[in-house]
Amino acid sequence: GMGEVFEAEHVLLSKRCALKVLRQGRPAQGDSGARLRREARLLARIQHPNLVDVFDLGVASDGRPYLAMELLRGRDLRHELTHRGALPAREALTLVAQALDGLSAAHEAGVIHRDVKLANLFLCDDGRLKVLDFGVAKLLRGAEAPPSRKDLLIGSPRTMAPEQCALNDVDPRTDLYAAGLVLYELVTGRGPFDDLSGEALMYAHCRRTPPPPSRFAEMPRSVEAAILRAIAKAPDDRFASAAAMSNHLRALANALGGAPQPPPRASESDPVVAASECARKSEESTVAPRRPRTPRPSRDAAMPALVAAILAIAIESFALGKSYRAHASDPAPETSTSRAACGEAVRL
Repeated sequence: GMGEVFEAEHVLLSKRCALKVLRQGRPAQGDSGARLRREARLLARIQHPNLVDVFDLGVASDGRPYLAMELLRGRDLRHELTHRGALPAREALTLVAQALDGLSAAHEAGVIHRDVKLANLFLCDDGRLKVLDFGVAKLLRGAEAPPSRKDLLIGSPRTMAPEQCALNDVDPRTDLYAAGLVLYELVTGRGPFDDLSGEALMYAHCRRTPPPPSRFAEMPRSVEAAILRAIAKAPDDRFASAAAMSNHLRALANALGGAPQPPPRASESDPVVAASECARKSEESTVAPRRPRTPRPSRDAAMPALVAAILAIAIESFALGKSYRAHASDPAPETSTSRAACGEAVRL
């Protein structure tokens, strides 16, 4: 990301805190510096138990801006999922409902997160969940709201809504799509399009019907229906608001009965298992210029071409075999299939 986070002590307040500083090499007066300052101002004015408290903003001695925020003890949901595997449905519903409560407070303040993902959802040791990193958030109103740019692809490909992939306007329901994908992964241990990356992944968000989560894990139909509603392609087909989705998920959790088991406390001696490379790369936030165009289709669309190429090679080999047998007394002609052509066919 654009920032580095350190544990520090606020001397004047005599308080331990987390210090987020602009990463070395990034210009303090550039876009990254402006985003960090805007993040600090946003969080400072939105008070909610599921958002991080920010209590200072300043400039370090080397000129880099920083923000001081509450120090959290725990782990993000990517780490939690890697250690534990898929979570029980009731626990996953409760966690995502907490995230939605924080997002609802942000939406009411005119802020869209645009980068909701497992790595940006922090599970504290006391069971509270905090939504982190508003560095690429969009302001819908106010003097600090920058003009919208239609050439910037913003977010993490793994959890980007179709409207983000297509460079269309976003609204609070964009965050609900990402929250639905988070819930999908928490209850199944994987995302719906884990076999894809890059433009093929964005094409899938826009066009492909996601496999139902029950294909990968057992769950009540009501939970599956809520997930599929949240990740509907059209915003109008999703929940109307973060509050509405949160209330629905809590009702489902209550209907499942029984108190959710508290997550195991992570110890410093626990080994840290890295997420898969595909998941890590697709979760990296992107703020990059991009020409609006339809993403290329996934590999599924190339299968007919691959089959045709294999059949063509087989037919040619058969014809050559017949010719060889018909002219056994003649020297066999030197024939070979181009390795480059085979490579091209395989890459399809």
